[in-house]
Amino acid sequence: MAITLEKKIHRGLKVFLILVILTMLALLVFSDPDPKKRFSFNIIQKISYAFKQMNPIYLLFSFIFWIIHIFLDSFRISLLCQGVTGKWGNMRTSIEVILTGAFLAAVTPFQTGGLPVQLYLLKRDGISYGKGTLIILLRAIFYVIMMLIILPFLFPILTKQYDSTSIKILSKYSLIVYPIIVLIIAFALIKPDIIKHFLYKLTLLLGKRKRKVKKLVDKMFKEIEEMKDGFWHFVREKKWHSISSFFLTLITYIPYFFIAPLLLKGMGINVSFIRIAFLQLVVILFTFFSPTPGATGVSEGVFAIMFLGIVGKGLLGVFTILWRFFTFHLTALVGGIITLDVLKLGGMEIDEE
Repeated sequence: MAITLEKKIHRGLKVFLILVILTMLALLVFSDPDPKKRFSFNIIQKISYAFKQMNPIYLLFSFIFWIIHIFLDSFRISLLCQGVTGKWGNMRTSIEVILTGAFLAAVTPFQTGGLPVQLYLLKRDGISYGKGTLIILLRAIFYVIMMLIILPFLFPILTKQYDSTSIKILSKYSLIVYPIIVLIIAFALIKPDIIKHFLYKLTLLLGKRKRKVKKLVDKMFKEIEEMKDGFWHFVREKKWHSISSFFLTLITYIPYFFIAPLLLKGMGINVSFIRIAFLQLVVILFTFFSPTPGATGVSEGVFAIMFLGIVGKGLLGVFTILWRFFTFHLTALVGGIITLDVLKLGGMEIDEE
């Protein structure tokens, strides 16, 4: 059976754009130079006030740091391709994997829509779905390892500076989501049979198991097995690749975390880079696997809570919008253009399997 992705992506894109617009309006309504006002609808005046405080050269610097971040992340994927397949990944393909992944994460709930297209792009370069999944998984695993190493240093700082109900709720959310994700990854890498049996039982609960569904589950299990074997081979045989990938992950996120301090500097606010980096890590931690497309609304809300005491109400709305633009919306925008070309929407049909 053949289906087109056009309707699904267009529907998701509409939801995403509506959420973005509503989020931006909410941020601007509730930010005001006058601390006595809770909110006001004079949005144009607020934008004008914020940009009068902004040195435009720092917007250019933020754009440059965005490019550096994308380039380093692309090189990281290329390095992982070399470790998994023995051949360096094509940098153009690596960039497309990042950008299309961001766009499809923006138009799908829980930010899960990017993987199929990312695997398609890697498959186009001769990398099997199993090895492609391994490459994407390794990229995520090194990110999680980085977070796990930093978290022990993060929470003491967070506890000292913030003691609000909102932060406590967000902390509980992350403590529930992260273990679930770790368990899924652990089962895939240690006991993939459990996933297979779970999928079989799920199909029975949903109705009579059809031959086509069983064939699809078997195919998925085969790819998971290939991914598992590839992971342990990578860890045992590619120690230097593993070490290099971990440190490259750290380096990749340095320009990403520099964007917020640059925007603050442009607004005349000088704050320690380490402090701002930690606060951004908190935002990433609390919005990981958010149910909204691209974590829209959730990410901006958490970011605004974390930075209100630093920026103040007058600049908070524009600052949050600019930060989100350079750290996500710009990536999703460019990724959307590439996705339209890759999938050739409006004419190309993709086999459901």
